[in-house]
Amino acid sequence: MSENPFSLDFGGTPNLFIPRYDEMNRIINTFSATSPTTHIFMIMGARGNGKTVLMSAVTEELTKSDKWIHIDISPESDMLNVLASGLYQKSKKRFSKLKIDLNIDLKIASIGTSSEIDDKYSSVYTDLDNMLEQLRDKGLKLLITIDEVFNSKNVREFTSFFQHCIREKYPVFLLMTGLYKNIRALQNNRSQTFLKRAPKVMLGPLNSERISQKYMEVFNLSNKDATQMANHTKGYSYAFQILGFIVFESGKAKVTNEILTEYRLTLGECSYDKIWEELSANEQRVAWFASKVPSNATVKSIREKLDMSSNEFSTYSDTLEKCGVFSSNGSYGRVEFALPYIKEYIAKKVLD
Repeated sequence: MSENPFSLDFGGTPNLFIPRYDEMNRIINTFSATSPTTHIFMIMGARGNGKTVLMSAVTEELTKSDKWIHIDISPESDMLNVLASGLYQKSKKRFSKLKIDLNIDLKIASIGTSSEIDDKYSSVYTDLDNMLEQLRDKGLKLLITIDEVFNSKNVREFTSFFQHCIREKYPVFLLMTGLYKNIRALQNNRSQTFLKRAPKVMLGPLNSERISQKYMEVFNLSNKDATQMANHTKGYSYAFQILGFIVFESGKAKVTNEILTEYRLTLGECSYDKIWEELSANEQRVAWFASKVPSNATVKSIREKLDMSSNEFSTYSDTLEKCGVFSSNGSYGRVEFALPYIKEYIAKKVLD
């Protein structure tokens, strides 16, 4: 038997995936322009919607040119020092000798006073400015990627430095992924409001015809059978992988009741449990009541059951939409769920 081309891993780039050409080309064309209209894009979407895959695809395409240098930074790290060290290591043959202390991470624990910390960052700033000036002089560009960004001191320090890079007209470009709530918390910070103006790429469902085509190719299905199989995913990127993986492992090349049961359980365990945990109590309440009504029920009827005003309900439903639970493509005055079988998953929950 050949190897399974589908993947259950979260956050990586699977061997088989559906490319998002429109979003990808938008970012690449902007960053590659002679006079870019922006140096930053923020990729947003629900868990499992392919944010990391899109970021990786853009990175791979841009770095085919030797004019680009790529540094990936974890938001959990000492980001400025990681950037300086990584840039030096990847490009030291192109730079004149620098004073950068590549072992600075090992000395952080011994730094005690605020003045010592200020000196440390002053040194990193100086080295970064030196390297970035040389990048600019040599006609090189730097792409920085950050996966699953959130509101932390490290991230705020880094994005403040990135603002400085823009003011200095350094050839630095930033591509970040993040969940809606995490990016909202970051950009609402007093020192980070410039991020509100940064272009957002909100990932919605994948093209269903492309999903059908992939299933046809892998499983040698008819167009009708492949379409029926794709319909079970509702365009959710991670669902495309899960269903394909389970069907491939079964060796049956069709969705049986047993496969469907396993598929729904895996969606819950690997994705929906975390999505549910990250909702506030009131967001859970709105989603739970919406899951209990018929699909043709009106927003007004749900709102009345919740005893909420129109504005209050709209606030929660808008957040649920941006978190990927509710669909933005639903009929006016109706609530529709965006992810496959998440309505059934939520309906089984017991609220406190």
